[in-house]
Amino acid sequence: MDNAPPESSEMTVLAQSRNFTRRIDRGLGLAAFGSPLLVSASLILATFVLGAPSTARAATGAWETQDSVQARLVSAVEGTGDLGIVPLGLEVKLDGDWKTYWRSPGDAGLPPQLDWAGSANLQSATLLYPAPKRLTLLGLQTFGYKHHVIFPLDVHPTAPGQALDLKLKLDLLVCATLCVPHTFNLALNLPAGAAPPGPEAQSIAKARAAVPTSEGLAPLTVTSATDVSDQGGPALEIKAHALDGFEAPDVIAEITPALSLGLPRITLSTDRHDADFIIPLAEKLPPGALLQGRDVVVTLADGDRAVEKRVDIAKGAAVDRAASGPSLLSVLAIALLGGLILNVMPCVLPVLSLKLLATVRHSGQSRAYLRASFLAAAAGIIVSFLGIAGALIALRTAGRTIGWGLQFQEPAFIAGMAAIVTLFACNVFGLFEVPLPRFIANMASSRLGPDVNLAGHFITGVFATLLATPCTAPFLGTAVGFALTGGPLEILSIFLALGIGLALPYFVAAALPGFAARLPKPGRWMIWVKQALAVPLVATAVWLLSILAAQAGLLLAGLVAALLVAIAVLLFFRSKAPISQRGFAMPAVTAFVLGAILLPGLAGRAGLRAAAVNDGIAWRDFDRAGIKSLVSQGKTVFVDVTADWCLTCQANARLVLAQDAIAGRLNTQAVSMRADWTRPDSAISAYLAQYGRYGIPFNIVYGPGAPSGIVLPELLSAGDVAGALDKAEGVERHSSLTYPRSP
Repeated sequence: MDNAPPESSEMTVLAQSRNFTRRIDRGLGLAAFGSPLLVSASLILATFVLGAPSTARAATGAWETQDSVQARLVSAVEGTGDLGIVPLGLEVKLDGDWKTYWRSPGDAGLPPQLDWAGSANLQSATLLYPAPKRLTLLGLQTFGYKHHVIFPLDVHPTAPGQALDLKLKLDLLVCATLCVPHTFNLALNLPAGAAPPGPEAQSIAKARAAVPTSEGLAPLTVTSATDVSDQGGPALEIKAHALDGFEAPDVIAEITPALSLGLPRITLSTDRHDADFIIPLAEKLPPGALLQGRDVVVTLADGDRAVEKRVDIAKGAAVDRAASGPSLLSVLAIALLGGLILNVMPCVLPVLSLKLLATVRHSGQSRAYLRASFLAAAAGIIVSFLGIAGALIALRTAGRTIGWGLQFQEPAFIAGMAAIVTLFACNVFGLFEVPLPRFIANMASSRLGPDVNLAGHFITGVFATLLATPCTAPFLGTAVGFALTGGPLEILSIFLALGIGLALPYFVAAALPGFAARLPKPGRWMIWVKQALAVPLVATAVWLLSILAAQAGLLLAGLVAALLVAIAVLLFFRSKAPISQRGFAMPAVTAFVLGAILLPGLAGRAGLRAAAVNDGIAWRDFDRAGIKSLVSQGKTVFVDVTADWCLTCQANARLVLAQDAIAGRLNTQAVSMRADWTRPDSAISAYLAQYGRYGIPFNIVYGPGAPSGIVLPELLSAGDVAGALDKAEGVERHSSLTYPRSP
């Protein structure tokens, strides 16, 4: 009397249960409705027909608690009536991050195991599974449930109308950091007699509605499952359709014999009615084996909707990403251009001072040295971009959210960057130098001449990259979005192209070192130039401290600022002291730098918020779920995803959105929502990923004329915003043919 094996009789028993409820539906005039919720509701209503309410009966079993897990049996009815299928449920509650598993748990885990030995008047019991959530940990994909779940049970009495005395031995695996198997001994006695709804009837009906239905009962359709070649490896391509558009779809494929599958790559059509899922194999097929002809059960879920379909895998061809987006070659060109444009963005503008100072200091040096110094800076940029790419690949493998500039959401990183900028400013002011290790300096001196320090130029390149990451320049968002939806090869190649683009001015200078050689010889005039060029670095440190104040509070930002001032003061007095007495400063400077980095973690993130940009717009908090309702009412919605650390976002706000004409229109003709990504927010990350974006700024306009949204460019103009608002408002709002969809 165990529960039916996965992928076997479960759907058949569910169909029998629904046939039973349809017979009741015909008597109630509800047979035309296919909704699982109405089917479940009809079962509850039918119990009123089968028997009048009577005194309360034991429709719930007792909770059994083990550590952080509770389990019990519950019933939707208070008696067996003459029901051939009695609707019960297995309810499980899990504390904290503990989770349990679906019928096919994925790369790890075990499904629930049920043993009904010792039960009386029980012919069989079938456990039904609500649609699970995809759970990712350390690159492993599992499917299951967290916090609370009710598994519906279709119980067939041996003698309908007689009492049910149920005894259940439940083996349940629950996992968090550790995995712990539990065995529960549960019981439920359901007496004979009338079957009015019990106190758990609504909860069981809701759980039954979450069980994936057959395609005829839902507006979702699985159209095909195909064996394809994706990036040189075998993959499963699943195509699906939604009558009223997809919101955030996911798909689970159970292949027979079982195979481990990777994370699906999802492509939605422009109108969001069609979805294409590419699921790579996470393991190699045996020699000569194919996916073609195998049986697969596809579970397609989208919000509260889910369907299930068993199909045979057909033979396909290589997946052509160009059919749904730009080719890799074209994106590499876009990435190269985006990296080049980063050189003139506000985020990287302070690095221009370092470039100019380096050029001035190169005056009079040999061509070999000039070329080597520029190449060292370019190498610093490219190595940094490859390091970022490697980190993103590692984070994705570990199941973490990835994106462009996310490190600026961490106060410790911002404080560290402020300390580094302060040290660079002190270096430009001439308060200290960063020498090369002796053996490297000797080797460079023998080849390029004395007083060579390529490490400083390399660090300049690294510094330029770090300051570039909070910016999203034109073309950069497209390139990064394409990279982060692809595999490791795409991420590495596109980030390499971004690095080459940012380093392109250095390569040009290395190819034409004669220009730097013709500059005036170093002299006293350089002191004034150095002081002028250090000002943007000081301004950058102040900007970083303002971001820290917005994230972690004014008090913490003030303490970090005090440490940075102490660093500058120490280095100033060190520069004035005799060489023999300078040893006191560097240990203290090192301690202050470490203190600035560690202080945010020790103090936490509680504190005062910095004042937002006063752009004159009545912003609402971001409400993704409310956009659909507003658009259906004929309203236009403008969404601004921003962060205090995003200079491009602040420039858009001050230079475009704050214009009287734009701000006035957003206040009077649109609902303006602002999503603040200054601190990590998984909901905002998921919203951006829905549009293939992993960085900001991001602006989009919804309306009756554009229910799926109009995405605006990274650098806004008043014409872009006004045009998008016009287009979003362009549909006749009384038209019955307009069906806005949720973004």
